[in-house]
Amino acid sequence: MNKLNDKQFLKFTTLIYDKLGIHIGEAKREMVQAKVSKLMRNLNMNCFDQYYEFLITCRDHNWQEFVDEITIHKTNFFREINHFDFIRDKLNDILKNNQRMLQNNEIRVWSAGCSTGKEAYTLAIILKEYLPQGMDIKILATDVSSSSIAEAQKGNYTLNQEDIVNAYFLDKYFSRKDEFYKVAPIIKQYVTFRLFNLMDPFPFQNNFDIIFCRNVMIYFDNDTQEKLIRKFYNVLTRNGLLFIGHSESLNQKQYKFKYIQPTIYARVE
Repeated sequence: MNKLNDKQFLKFTTLIYDKLGIHIGEAKREMVQAKVSKLMRNLNMNCFDQYYEFLITCRDHNWQEFVDEITIHKTNFFREINHFDFIRDKLNDILKNNQRMLQNNEIRVWSAGCSTGKEAYTLAIILKEYLPQGMDIKILATDVSSSSIAEAQKGNYTLNQEDIVNAYFLDKYFSRKDEFYKVAPIIKQYVTFRLFNLMDPFPFQNNFDIIFCRNVMIYFDNDTQEKLIRKFYNVLTRNGLLFIGHSESLNQKQYKFKYIQPTIYARVE
């Protein structure tokens, strides 16, 4: 199979940017070629232009396979653990500052770009463990990848050295079979997984108290990041919290959030 020429590479990267917001530079050309070539072989195609024309006209599982292949699916339990420590240690202040949660006896959380679900389940474990008993936990977990959402809904994982789950949580909130750990129903009940593209208009009727969008915006350019930050601001409750990844920052961006500490921001108006 021939290599992607400049025009073809631009067409595919423009499509990815327009539909997914992901900016892909020249350094990723070989990666794009490898992933596109793999998908083309599955369809018995050998022409990049033919596959591109096919992609822009289809909106079925073939488009979703392209999205699944081109996006990153890295996640771990208790990844960037200081965020979960912050929620545990500051939970009384979080509840005190957000009267909506106390009035409605619920907390609404969005794990945006949840990948295969480990972040959302970690949030559920922390909130189940430390919230006042009886408070309703509602976690929406979304991702643009259908394969990631399918895996997340199963809640069946192998653990690696980057998964930081202590023995207490493993025993209480997981069941083990061979090398697999299955999330317990008591935790799964709090999480709803949905396929969703962050570039689409936000359809939410109710605002969130906490939004996790970590290590997602690093794949977007500055303009796309600022648009997304504004959208997050608009769907947070007053004193709601936004958590971003440790490789991300709102520095040199236009935003209304109040800085709390690195990677943690609050909507105060």
